[in-house]
Amino acid sequence: MRRSNIAALVALAVLAVLAVFSQADALQSVRATKYVTITILVTPSPAPMGFLPNRTRHPAPLPATDVAFAGLLDDPYSGPRQIASASQSAWDVAPGGGAMIAQVQPTPVPVQFVAKADPNAQYLQVTLNTSQLNAPYGTSVYTCAFQIYTFYGLASYALNDYGYGTTNSGTGTFPIENYPTTSYLSWSVPDFSSTYTAYWNSGSPGEKVWTGTENQAQTHCVNLSLVVPNVLAPGTYTATIQYNLLVN
Repeated sequence: MRRSNIAALVALAVLAVLAVFSQADALQSVRATKYVTITILVTPSPAPMGFLPNRTRHPAPLPATDVAFAGLLDDPYSGPRQIASASQSAWDVAPGGGAMIAQVQPTPVPVQFVAKADPNAQYLQVTLNTSQLNAPYGTSVYTCAFQIYTFYGLASYALNDYGYGTTNSGTGTFPIENYPTTSYLSWSVPDFSSTYTAYWNSGSPGEKVWTGTENQAQTHCVNLSLVVPNVLAPGTYTATIQYNLLVN
């Protein structure tokens, strides 16, 4: 009898633990999501003074054929008209002095697009102050690159972020690499702290940016810090950050 009571108590304890974990899992759910995409233009460093030419160099003259092609590109209709032959018939390349425009038959049906307001804008909004970061090699800081607004009226909430599409393994792309490589792009919310944190790159659930109480509306700037390694090729790169508003 005593053993059965102990077994019953153990079973109840297990159920209680499972209930607690189940309740913890249900504490927060995603109420709204926003994606922030930033274009990064990486430019090479200026050439050292020692490598600048010490005299003016004149390019070699172009061959006559290249000059003719260049003139044709500038004015395709200059000079004598070109004749194309097809099916034993001669057709002027540019009849009437104009260009032929291909049209789809029958006439396309007009399509009207209706823009609808974002239903989650009352909870989560992102305002981009710059959509492109001009980045030289080394470390650059961008003050208030964008602003985020959060609000929820029925419960407390939290704002989380992570690099969109990142996972906890594999190879990512600059500037938000996949874990375990540290992201080259970091963020800071100056209203809370001046410390920069590398963007989370292990996917969901991400890292906490800030929290809010019930009926608390708040807007904060997000500063960015970007490190461009010297081995990175110049060019255009993109970074997409996912922001989730989690509510209890």
